[in-house]
Amino acid sequence: MNSSEVNQNSVESVEEGDDFAEKAMQLLTNAEKKAKKEKLQPPFPMPFTNPAALMYEIEIQRQSANKAENKAALRQTYIGQETHHSTLPLNSLSRISLQEMQVRQRHEGKYLLCRIITPAVRLVSTTFAVEDPNGWAQVISTYNYPGTQYANERELETLLPVHSIIAIREPWAKMALAGDHTHIRIDSPSDVVFLREGDELLTDIRWSSGRRPCTILSRSASEWKSVGDKHFREKEYFPASVAYKRALEKQPSLIAARLNRSLALIKLELYDPALGELRAVLDTTGLPTNDKQKALYRSAQAHYGEGQYDEALKMYRECLILDEALQEALSGIQRCNKRIEEQKNGNFDWTRLCEEILSPDNELDVADFLGPIKIALLANRGGGRGIVATRNIVAGELLLVAKPFAVARQRPDELNMVIAFNFLTKKVDSSRHLEVIHKCVLKLSTGSDDATRDFYDLYAGDDGQHSPVVPSRTKEPRNLFDRDIDANRIETTCSLNWFGIGANPLGLASVRQKDQGMSDLGCALYLLPSYLNHACASNAQRFFFDGIMVIRASRDIASGTEITHSYCSSEDAYQKRKQVLPKWFPECDCSLCTQDRAAGNDRLSKRESLTKRLDSDDLDINELFDIIEQLETSYTTTYGSFRPALSNAHLQVARAFESSYKYAQDNRFLQGAIQHYFIALETREVKIIDHSIDGKKSNKKPLPISKAIVPYNLNTCSFICLAIFRCFSLLNDTLRAERWLRVGLWIESVTSGGGVRMFKLRHATALAQLDEQASSLLAKVEASA
Repeated sequence: MNSSEVNQNSVESVEEGDDFAEKAMQLLTNAEKKAKKEKLQPPFPMPFTNPAALMYEIEIQRQSANKAENKAALRQTYIGQETHHSTLPLNSLSRISLQEMQVRQRHEGKYLLCRIITPAVRLVSTTFAVEDPNGWAQVISTYNYPGTQYANERELETLLPVHSIIAIREPWAKMALAGDHTHIRIDSPSDVVFLREGDELLTDIRWSSGRRPCTILSRSASEWKSVGDKHFREKEYFPASVAYKRALEKQPSLIAARLNRSLALIKLELYDPALGELRAVLDTTGLPTNDKQKALYRSAQAHYGEGQYDEALKMYRECLILDEALQEALSGIQRCNKRIEEQKNGNFDWTRLCEEILSPDNELDVADFLGPIKIALLANRGGGRGIVATRNIVAGELLLVAKPFAVARQRPDELNMVIAFNFLTKKVDSSRHLEVIHKCVLKLSTGSDDATRDFYDLYAGDDGQHSPVVPSRTKEPRNLFDRDIDANRIETTCSLNWFGIGANPLGLASVRQKDQGMSDLGCALYLLPSYLNHACASNAQRFFFDGIMVIRASRDIASGTEITHSYCSSEDAYQKRKQVLPKWFPECDCSLCTQDRAAGNDRLSKRESLTKRLDSDDLDINELFDIIEQLETSYTTTYGSFRPALSNAHLQVARAFESSYKYAQDNRFLQGAIQHYFIALETREVKIIDHSIDGKKSNKKPLPISKAIVPYNLNTCSFICLAIFRCFSLLNDTLRAERWLRVGLWIESVTSGGGVRMFKLRHATALAQLDEQASSLLAKVEASA
């Protein structure tokens, strides 16, 4: 990535215009051209920069950033540029000075020894100035450095203390893409190594500017612990963990710092290193009972966070041996048992989850669940991977519940808007996407071997390997991070696999795109769900409870069949779907796209034009019938039953008939409305087996529809069922009204899992307007559910 800040006038001109997307794509195109041109330029010697002048320039930049902190600003950055990370141990490299370096060149086999001479400044990159022993200075631009994306000055000072001596492995001097100055660009935080007093690399080193006091060296263990405590109280957990680590480097026996660091890591969801700290505490000879209880309890928390509920149970029970009345441990055991039930049997209380997420400050607490599915190599995907059914699956069956590997939500206090031009996907991304990348870097630099392997095994483009080389834990004892970080692969993997998440857990996620770009309320990366391949006409649907992804079958699925879901809205026009999908593959071969291509461009254009006409608020009933007649000709005779544009037209006619009944009180309007509601459902692939609207029931089945297919749009289809229920109730046909109400409840159950309670939450406004008879019937159905 590379960054710049746009001045306020240009921000306003971009935001106020109606063609923001067009302008943004033009900026992306221009940036790509500049990057390609820059890559072809020859290297040249690093120019001398006076340290004092550079310090003044950085200070001006810092003051400007502070003034803009509480003002709206637009910043831009880039994802998917060529990056580099070193995999060589520092001791195997030879030193290079700034004077010896070439701009536009990676200095392989070398390291730059330098000293930080300014406080770090956060824009999109984190920028600071360094000097080498000879007195030459240069700007350092770090990207993806954990804890810096939203860091304040206090946090930056802990992470990158002034006068710290660092070694930069295999440095890359470049021209800034968003400017015309030279800098040393660091994409991998593991390339920055902090050196300590007495390090062999500092032997015989003399600084032309003299000695400087360095807080890393001068602070005592207790002082570093105090710094960590202050960060922790402010919920600045990553700098807290760094401060505690530096305290432990000074005094490894400082149990309080190790316990506090473990809790900071748990807050960061870095459970594996937290357990490492806690094992060290529990291995301490003569450990006081109070410290042992803390270590056991936090070990239980860490195992719980990792989804290792059996191990968490053991730790909670060990806590009770020390204190049988410890309420936190008793509560933890109860939660473990609930998670084990969810994990093993898929028994979730969906309505409770929905109610919790609608409450402020609630964090959902659920287990991951893996149903009758597995990852497999697929011949029809060119040997690529996907997910298949391990047995026959019934429509509506729960297939997968997955918590995110990394998630970023919109910040209500976020004033500084960041747009990220993504060279990989040709899209404009948001600050949430950048935050997901930052969180992945942090997890992969310190996380467990299994999680790291699972991440690096995800699809990362045409050049991605099925079993890539996973960075091993570094043998560099000086490094703050446990692994070398491949920033390029992380950016690529995230760009091709992240999902946009919405804020309303009652909304169906098939209308939430796999990656919605800048309009996201949130963005997340998942591991197992990333193996689900796309089909517009999919056999599974996803939806979200906040960041929790839930996958259910939307069809009966035979054993061995691939499970697919849609990366875009299946209801979108073919041309719109076609624009979204090329970042994954050139053309979708699902049945829906095949039918649309067979229909031809003329029919597709006609359908899209008619669909736009439906957006008008002043269409009369005759115009609606005319649109329906023309829409029907936009489908071939062999086209399938999923015709959302036609469904929406019939839905409008049905509503018009209902409105007419309110004025005329003529039952024929209600019967007409029901007929068009039926067609609206059937053109969304609901197979109705009882079309009767009066007289004796023609079918004795408990539901008047087939259960073999679950419709795609839960909100629309359950609304239609509620409307049919309302119409039959007004016709005093309580039997049919009840049956269609049960259809709506069935759709709710097999889509969201929530049943009556979720249905009532979803349609609270409409249900409040029911007459007394319909309300009584709803209560009867609810009592029998």
